Amino acid sequence: MDDFLLCQKKLANTWANIIDRCYNPDAQSYHWYGARGIKMCDRWQHSVAAFIEDMGCPPTLKHSVDRIDCNGNYEPSNCRWATQEEQNNNTRRSKLISWNGKTQSIRDWAKEYNIGARGLSERLRRGWNMEKSLKTPGRMGFAEELADRRERGNDLWQEKGRLYSARSKQKRGHRLSPAEQQAVQEDQINADLLSKEAWQAQKDYELRNSKKRKMTIQELADWA
Repeated sequence: MDDFLLCQKKLANTWANIIDRCYNPDAQSYHWYGARGIKMCDRWQHSVAAFIEDMGCPPTLKHSVDRIDCNGNYEPSNCRWATQEEQNNNTRRSKLISWNGKTQSIRDWAKEYNIGARGLSERLRRGWNMEKSLKTPGRMGFAEELADRRERGNDLWQEKGRLYSARSKQKRGHRLSPAEQQAVQEDQINADLLSKEAWQAQKDYELRNSKKRKMTIQELADWA
């Protein structure tokens, strides 16, 4: 397939995905878009050709549509092609920090000084100033921490992926496969066991404290 056809296919799929997340309550990501009031402008909503004309082909197939104002709608003045990294820096959760006349996200500061982004966040949370936070060597560099987080995420998905998928389908009222039903049931059993263990641990703690209080009262009575 040539580049033009790949571009057209990507644009059409992108348009369909935006329509789905904005207007289909059963869509997995509707909660983050349509439910928040985010819409597609009339020109694009009623014409995929208009969407393709206004957006044009992305610089690469790794680029995707990004809303400049993450609380705004999908419309020509608010949309651009962006890499995943650029989009990660343009979310409601992104925290921008200004230092030495420059403003950027914690992730970008960490990347520039080759320290872990989580480590930088933790240092700032503890009250370190920006210079000390950036220039003190960390346990992991930026790339090393990123690789570690991805590995942990993959391991967690291998362990819990079927359960997460089943929970999402269950929340949207979709029918679960037998394997998914089993995953949900096993998770509920484990949750019940943990609740019983936590309840017993609390009772044991209260009992120990109760015995200590009684001993203290008796000791005071004997002393009196």
